[in-house]
Amino acid sequence: MKQGQDKLVNSPICNSDACYESEFTTADGPIKTWLCMTSGYTSNTTMKTNSETVKLVEETTADLIKDLRQDHEPPGGGESLAWFPTVITMPEKGMVFPEPIKDQDDWQWTVVKNIAIPVEEQNKYPDPKNPGTFYKSRVDMKNSLHFNKLCFMDAAEELGMFK
Repeated sequence: MKQGQDKLVNSPICNSDACYESEFTTADGPIKTWLCMTSGYTSNTTMKTNSETVKLVEETTADLIKDLRQDHEPPGGGESLAWFPTVITMPEKGMVFPEPIKDQDDWQWTVVKNIAIPVEEQNKYPDPKNPGTFYKSRVDMKNSLHFNKLCFMDAAEELGMFK
């Protein structure tokens, strides 16, 4: 897999100049990906609006993410692509995900961090994929942090994505 040069481009979602573009080559050819660091929306060149890739994403993703889908030309032009808010999961740190406030037009970024489970309480958290073992950390939903829908970079930074 060959990687191209990464750069910042203007986001078709919010017109911010903090949309991270990356290109790499697979056996099927080159693929460009985008992640807008302002809005948190992402897409790639396989996400043409009526493609099998988009159908698969929509079959397997949360309703809110499907409801927030936007279709736009990619930076630099081309065929319209489906753009979705991203979900970041960092196993040792936690998650960043979109969460509704009242309805699909009123949403925010939520950050939940992983916290250690005390050894004496780990038996309350069995790992269903590995019988006989127990989780050592869990997501701390009680202390979630919230960020405006155009502050994805702040949410990602709070999670520790850039460290």
